[in-house]
Order: sequence, then C-alpha cells, then structure tokens
Amino acid sequence: SHKDTIVGDVFLKGLSGGQKRRLSVALEALSSPKNFFLDEPTSGLDSESAYQLMKFLKKYVNEAKGRRVILTIHQPSSIIWSLIDNVVLLSKGHLVYQGPRQNIEEFFSHCQQPTPPNFNPADHYVSAINDDFCLHTKDPEAWAADFDAWSRGHPKESWVKEAIEDIKVAIQNIDDDKVARLEHGGRRRSSVVKLKKEIETSRWGGLTTLVELIRRYLTNLFFNPGILGTRIAMYVMLAVVIGALFWNLGYSTTYSSIQSRIALLFYCVAFFVFMSVAVLPFTVIERAIVNKEVKNGYYHPALYHAAQALASLPGTALLAFLTTLIIITMTKLNAPYWYFLNMFLALNCAEALAQLVSHVVPHFIIGMAGVAALYGLFMLLQGL
Repeated sequence: SHKDTIVGDVFLKGLSGGQKRRLSVALEALSSPKNFFLDEPTSGLDSESAYQLMKFLKKYVNEAKGRRVILTIHQPSSIIWSLIDNVVLLSKGHLVYQGPRQNIEEFFSHCQQPTPPNFNPADHYVSAINDDFCLHTKDPEAWAADFDAWSRGHPKESWVKEAIEDIKVAIQNIDDDKVARLEHGGRRRSSVVKLKKEIETSRWGGLTTLVELIRRYLTNLFFNPGILGTRIAMYVMLAVVIGALFWNLGYSTTYSSIQSRIALLFYCVAFFVFMSVAVLPFTVIERAIVNKEVKNGYYHPALYHAAQALASLPGTALLAFLTTLIIITMTKLNAPYWYFLNMFLALNCAEALAQLVSHVVPHFIIGMAGVAALYGLFMLLQGL
C-alpha cells in the first residue's frame, strides 16, 4: 500500500519511522546475504508490524538453504517468540542459555523456574535471569553455572550439527589466503582452510555503481526539491540585494567606482561561497546511510565521492548561472562568461569543502561552525 510513497525528508512528509525501519530491512535483504544481522528490528513497531517483519525474516530463512538471520530482540510477544528457532540468553556478559527455543522451557524447569500459566515465556525468562528486575531469582553467575551443568548432560543438538555441516560445505576447497576457525568437540581448534572461489554476490562495482549513485542523487533531488530549492531562493535573494546596491555600476568610470567593483566582487565570491554551508545538514544526515552501505561492501568510498562531485555539477552550474544572470543584468558589469566560470568553480570548491567537513564532524551544527570559521579566514586572506 506504500509502494508509491516517497521516503520523505524535513521538507516533505513520507514514510513513518516504523515504515522506514522495515524499508531498511528490505533493502539489506535485496542482496540475499547468507548471514543477516539485525539489531532490534522490531523496536518502535506496533505489534502487527513487528509480527509481519518477523514473519518476513522467517520466510527469508526458509527460502534458501544456508541462510541465517541473527538478531537481538527485546520483549517479543508470544506470537513472535513462536517464530524464533534458536535462542541465546545473556545476562551481564554471562551465557545463560544457548540452544533451540523448544528446549529452553526444559532448562528453566530443571532450574525450578518454569513459565507460569498464561504468561509470555520470553518475559518470564528475561525477568528471571536479569538481576535488574525485581523478579530475578539468581545472579547471572549462578544461572551460567546451572546452564553449564545442564548442557553437559545433553549431547549436541541436531541444529549444531547442521551448522557445522554448513560450515564444512562453505570451506570445502583450499585457498592460500583464506583462514577460518572451527569449533570441534567443545574445544577451539585453528585450521587453515582455503576457499576455492569467492562467494558471488549481486553487488555491482565500477562504472555501473558510479552511474547508479549519480542516478540516486538526482532522483533524490527530484523527489525532494526543497534541498536545492532552498539554496536557489537564498542565492537569488542575495543576488537581487547585491544587484540593487550596485545598480548600473558598470556604466560608472569614476575612481570610487573602482573601489565599488572590488567590493562587489568580494561580496559575490565571499557570500555566495559562504552560503554553501547549507549543504552540510543534508550530507551529515546521509552520512549514516553511506557508512552502512560502505561497510556492507556495496561500493567503495572513492566511488561515492566521485558520484557526489559529478552529480553536484548541475546544481552548482544552475546557482552560478542564476547569480550571474541577476548580477550582470543589474550591475551591467563586463565579461559575464568569465564571471560565470569563476563563480561555478568557486561553488564547486565550496561544495567539496562542505563534503569533507561533513565526514569529520559528529553533528552538522559543529560542521557549520567549522566551515564558517574557515570561510572567515579565507575572507581575511582573500587576494593573497
């Protein structure tokens, strides 16, 4: 029902927070990872949305052999709890339980802590092992000792054997530069194993990735016109003010007009470049997405920055054209082409500096302050 809904931003309303969370899970599933890690995917979702998400993850696992979904989850409902295959319970860094969900009740019954009737099993287990809860019965160390003693009397479950078989299939052949660690017989043993070939993925690289990143940037501008529209409004308003202050300056040939020309060019270069700080909030917000995609191996950072530089050229060209048109028309200065070229190059340098700062600072307000300080220094040293 939301396939035609835009994601949205600060200017346009789009998907809700929960819908964006589910969208992020779907995007990660597109490349069909064998091991799918999620950190609290149901947090912030209503009960139906959380159930549908977990149902999708269950289907994702069952559609292909060798897939695993590994996630952290807090306070799952009873119906979500029933979808989970294997459980790991931790308390203060201690392993309290590890194994199939169907066997966890046997362990807690062994420890004289069975789930009460009409009680959510997940809530009971967490309340019993967490010493921050008033219902806890033992400290984490005691629970860990109980699990260690209980597990000694239970042979390795079939799911453990299946996992080991999956690992063996994945490392059948030997390659000189691949090393893995295997767990065998309860003791860790280092083994040098070689993979015959790299696992193929659906992720692109090179020119195709560059084109797609540029297309995504331009599509984002199309569906979120406020990003560029705000800057256009700022530049046009300032250009009109400067043009009015220096109206028909090109017709004047007095000595004072020379000083006015110097002032006009200083204002144009300094203020139009300074206003490039408006790009910082958007680049800092996007940084989290870029970092995640780079870590997931979707593309190399150099490709992203190259795409950003190329995709920003139409925007800076438009800003330079509008300011040139307004100021040259109102002030009657000469050499409009040289003015446009210098403004275009200056704006591109300013965009590059804003991009650089956005990847250094933790918050865009700090970035804007830092860029403002740099531009202030540039203004003082302009012409040297």
